[in-house]
Amino acid sequence: MPRTKTDDPAAGKPKGKPAKPDMDARYMVPVVRSTFRILQELSSAGALGLNEITQRTRVAKSTVFRILTTLHHFGYVIRDSRRNYHISPSLADLVSETAGANALRTVAMPYMLNLRDRFGETVNLGHLNLDKVIYLEVVPSEYALRLSERPGASVPAHASALGKAILAFSPSSVAASLISERQLPMLTRNTITDPDEFHKELRRVKERGYSFDRGETSLLATCIGAPIVDARGRAIAAMSISGPTSRFSPRRDSEVVEGLLAATSAISRQFQRGGTPQPEAPSRRERKADKASAASLRA
Repeated sequence: MPRTKTDDPAAGKPKGKPAKPDMDARYMVPVVRSTFRILQELSSAGALGLNEITQRTRVAKSTVFRILTTLHHFGYVIRDSRRNYHISPSLADLVSETAGANALRTVAMPYMLNLRDRFGETVNLGHLNLDKVIYLEVVPSEYALRLSERPGASVPAHASALGKAILAFSPSSVAASLISERQLPMLTRNTITDPDEFHKELRRVKERGYSFDRGETSLLATCIGAPIVDARGRAIAAMSISGPTSRFSPRRDSEVVEGLLAATSAISRQFQRGGTPQPEAPSRRERKADKASAASLRA
């Protein structure tokens, strides 16, 4: 959504008065910040030379060189014959899929419990694995009649609210690979199996920000889902609320939808902290700190 004038955090502030300093920024270690800027650029580009990394990150070249040398020494980056740097598998191994899933569960759980207590229905957290969505966590409804899966179970991505939410906020190639040269299985008479109609459904999900499963995985179940996105707006997971259709059939403007979107937005913001797709230019103070950090690395 484009930012309006009233969205500007500086709007309405008296001229001449400096903005209140970010308390967290006072405790940042410049060389650590520079290291993650470098890793972010290598992660998005795949391979970069020293000069390219310096230009992209706007970190002092001497600092970039020493950070890369240190990462290379410990095997976290690879330098090829063209003198380009790549992230190595050793670095990827530091953050395993299990660690990422545990982080998602930890952050999401308070919101899941709140949604369950507020609306009384089952709340699910899941991520995409090929053509399936794997349930990472489930907070079941306390009703005697309820719908709930167990963590580790899976559901076809094309038929579930979780899967639609993730696919709609993923690169188009992800959805294309899901349906290329294969048929979408029909689970109920409501399941979307036509590729063109499925692409239209994903566009609708992207426009409104949430998805529905109205009897597509089970005729007895209704589910709404919303994505959890990273700083680039790409889904890393999704959360849903599900219940028996006889009791749970929320409208698009309902409090259930608003509550779910508020929860996934709050979770997304926590995963977006600490990095942006395009790093800002370092301030004068940061440039001085970079020089100091380079001197400390030489020691």
